[in-house]
Amino acid sequence: MTGEEGAVAEVVAGWCEAAGLEVELRKVQPGRPNVVARWDTGRRPIQLLTGHLDTVPVGADWTRDPYGAEVEGGRLYGRGACDMKGGLAAMLGAVFDLRWHGLEPAGGLLLAAVVGEEEDSAGTIALLEDGLDADRAILGEPTNLQLVRSNRGLVNYSLAVTGASAHASSPELGRNAIVAAAHIVLELEALAGRLARDPHPTLGPPNLTVGTIHGGTRPYVVPDRCVVEVDRRVNPGESAETVRVELEDLVSEVRARLPWLVVEPDFGWEYLPFELEEGHPLVRALSSALSEVGIEPRIGAWRAASDAGFLAVRAGIPTLLFGPGHIEAAHRPDEFVELAQVETARDVYSRLLLSH
Repeated sequence: MTGEEGAVAEVVAGWCEAAGLEVELRKVQPGRPNVVARWDTGRRPIQLLTGHLDTVPVGADWTRDPYGAEVEGGRLYGRGACDMKGGLAAMLGAVFDLRWHGLEPAGGLLLAAVVGEEEDSAGTIALLEDGLDADRAILGEPTNLQLVRSNRGLVNYSLAVTGASAHASSPELGRNAIVAAAHIVLELEALAGRLARDPHPTLGPPNLTVGTIHGGTRPYVVPDRCVVEVDRRVNPGESAETVRVELEDLVSEVRARLPWLVVEPDFGWEYLPFELEEGHPLVRALSSALSEVGIEPRIGAWRAASDAGFLAVRAGIPTLLFGPGHIEAAHRPDEFVELAQVETARDVYSRLLLSH
């Protein structure tokens, strides 16, 4: 689980050593190391294979042991099997495969298993701060063996609306924070409608969801505070800054009707959107690797967020998402990965490592 990756990091580091890689455990936070393993051939390109160690909490309604790694019907069940231990296993399997056949990658290999992707991307950001050197990257998220060259980003924020309390028998003496928040929510819904009319060619439209609203203490007290939480999915070309500007304009519209309005926005973590052009050499190389294992390449986009944007946008590393598993199986009871897909992904990664 996020925040408790130490034990699984040790296991992954052990497997990397068994595969003959040079291994480091780089502390991100106490008890939370990134695993950074290298196969230094002295040649370029340096290929980064990466994925995250953490998982979301187990949750309820499981019919199988979430830590049991039960195998049935060609599926391995357990929390993190799909998101994304299957991808990491396939990446390590590719290294073992090359060793077994006495082969070397065409260039250098950097394999990074990172902490914190499910909450704040602390592990990938630490990689960048350490001075990541790679020419191209594959992030092994569960894409159902689809080559994903773009994904949306995510900006979450909360809006704390401040009013003034009063006895409900004299509401005119107060300023109702819930009513003010309701005005804001209606404007947010109108904004969501406008966003829906501006689709990206592959990702579709950006979107906005009002997820929670909390306010008031008792029905006989005019509420002096209300907090609204918003999930804003962003497409390439958008950022936290563009979201801030649209929000400022929205609040100004409401303030024109409620001059007393006081709103304090609090922006959470930003996941960056990214897009790699369809004709990029990395797209061609991964497509060729898929064809070599007998799979017709399927090129698509991901409407979820990932760490890829940090690699592609902040570090300027051409990046694709590709891995075993269905994203629909992630974050749910009885999470699973199909073992045949893990084996196929291993073979694709092996061939990609042999390409220039």
